[in-house]
Amino acid sequence: MESKQDTQNNPRRVSISPDFITVVNDILTANTEVGLHHHDWGQLNVINSGMIETDIDNGNSLIAPWQYAIWIPAGVGHSSHNQKITEYCSICIPEKFCDKLPKEACIINLSEIGRAIINSMLKHQITYLSGNKGQNLANVLLDQLEDASKAMNYIPNSEDKYLSPILRYLKEKPGSNRTLNEWAEKVYTSEKTLSRKFKNELHMSFREWRSRLRFLHSLSLLKTKMTVQEISYLLGYNNPSSFIVMFEKLSGTTPDKYRK
Repeated sequence: MESKQDTQNNPRRVSISPDFITVVNDILTANTEVGLHHHDWGQLNVINSGMIETDIDNGNSLIAPWQYAIWIPAGVGHSSHNQKITEYCSICIPEKFCDKLPKEACIINLSEIGRAIINSMLKHQITYLSGNKGQNLANVLLDQLEDASKAMNYIPNSEDKYLSPILRYLKEKPGSNRTLNEWAEKVYTSEKTLSRKFKNELHMSFREWRSRLRFLHSLSLLKTKMTVQEISYLLGYNNPSSFIVMFEKLSGTTPDKYRK
């Protein structure tokens, strides 16, 4: 079974099993572009280092730093590109095992158990989850993927009457350092209510959402001639060190290494 694809700097091709989960480990060189294509199987792209940006044929774009994975259901057209060298593995899941997995492309936050299974497969150079032991691992992995938290976007949105004006403002002015308490006064509610809504609606804290937003803005700014210091101040950080800590936490590398 082969994927249908038109690529530049195409990752190596492997034989994908129609009966077993297949593991493909690869390293993408800098500035690799994989053209629009689709697969006959579900594909979970797990980022071990670096970052991949994936464009879905419905117009949605998914960006996954190294802690996350991108899920592409069977038959969904997608293309991808990475600016810097990226180590990743693809977990290719036959469609018959995908009944309880998402029907749309999304970002998946892998559990510790799910990541441990994948790391074990890579460590022992396992290509196919076959046989009794392999099938047992496959069942556990599928359960973990089914239960994992999912998002259609690295920066989720909300139409909630309290959250919507906050998110809209920050998208326009990511450098704003207005606190959650100050926002509560602006939208006429309590800080406790806003905090709860961020957790319930967006599945993350206000600070994490803002950090992710700033991180994505920084990726574009790092493609310009602006210095790291200029970028950090523009994004609301009091010093470059705070910005660098945030960037390294979310990307696994420093701003200077990312732009080289």
